[in-house]
Amino acid sequence: MTEEHERLWEIISDMPACMVTTQDGDVMRARPMATFIDKDARTIRFVTDNGSAKLSELADDHDLCLTFADTKSMLYASVSGKGKVSRDRDLIRKLWGPYCDVFFPGGADEADVAVITVVPTQAEYWDNDKNSVAMAYEMVKAYFSDDGPDLGGNAKLSM
Repeated sequence: MTEEHERLWEIISDMPACMVTTQDGDVMRARPMATFIDKDARTIRFVTDNGSAKLSELADDHDLCLTFADTKSMLYASVSGKGKVSRDRDLIRKLWGPYCDVFFPGGADEADVAVITVVPTQAEYWDNDKNSVAMAYEMVKAYFSDDGPDLGGNAKLSM
């Protein structure tokens, strides 16, 4: 794995949620979801209600996009990939935690849930490496020059 790929997984692993975008007929539809990042397996998972519209949307079109944002640190990532749905109870038990207890009654063995596993195909991140004073300097410098601000790294990756 390249250093840029490693950095992508670091960035998204520190964010507890992202926006999941699917194709809903003729429109794109996004909603926030808690993430279960498995850096070693290179997958991102979500536990969702078994009756969720996301599942029928994924049955029609497996492509989806995940967007991550940490506005305080100015870290952003976009991950495109294929989504697969599983109702495997062992996997549900593996992912189950306090977040799931809040949203899905019945516990890991009883809740009417499914797991969406995303296998990334492409990703991009924006990595701010500046503190707030340095950011302010970059913005002022850009305002008074023809150059844009240097706000850190950006990488577009094939996965």
